[in-house]
Amino acid sequence: MGIAKDGTKKDSFTPGIIIEAKQTIFTEGARGSLTERLKKHFQLEKDSVSIQNYGIGLKEVWEVAEGNPHFKEGLVHHTVNWPVTSDVYAGSFMYHMKPNKVLLGMVVGLDYKNPYLNPYEEFQMLKTHPDFRKILEGGQCISYGARVLNEGGYHAIPKLTFPGGMLAGCSAGFLNVAKIKGTHNAMKTGMLAAESIFDSLEDLESKELKEYEKSVKSSWVAKEL
Repeated sequence: MGIAKDGTKKDSFTPGIIIEAKQTIFTEGARGSLTERLKKHFQLEKDSVSIQNYGIGLKEVWEVAEGNPHFKEGLVHHTVNWPVTSDVYAGSFMYHMKPNKVLLGMVVGLDYKNPYLNPYEEFQMLKTHPDFRKILEGGQCISYGARVLNEGGYHAIPKLTFPGGMLAGCSAGFLNVAKIKGTHNAMKTGMLAAESIFDSLEDLESKELKEYEKSVKSSWVAKEL
């Protein structure tokens, strides 16, 4: 804090916090700023089959109208493409949750070519589809959010370890794109990272814990992806 535009320190200058550790697990989520620097510095993507690509996920939580006959607890909708054009990678989901809520979301791949495409507007258009509209009519949106997603899949996962640290969760790209689910994979890879550190507690200083990557590749996470 307190650095002027020309890089000099102002009177309000405060140095950043320095956190030192023998091993650091990076779990920033998709496209984390530190993770991207690590990938470049250690060339972690050098041997990846394909480069990582990304999508934007938009999500809303709705309270449906009381007595709506189209609400069915536990029902899951998954769609592909509409309302975007066929050259855009996109899909949506809707989950019916008791007692009267639906979770609606849309994911649009960020490699679309049309500069005028607006993912948020496409999400609004999605809600006009008869299958969704009949569920949402008379209800109200009570919360919303958005986040970036990894969409490269198994072949875009970078090298997971480097001296002093490792990547886990969406920092490494462990999202199951087809299911639009990654929390379980993030938890499991975080556990495997912790276990690899625990198994090497006596000699951690700047060490590269390569066993972690072997553990991930032999786990159900790799099999699922």
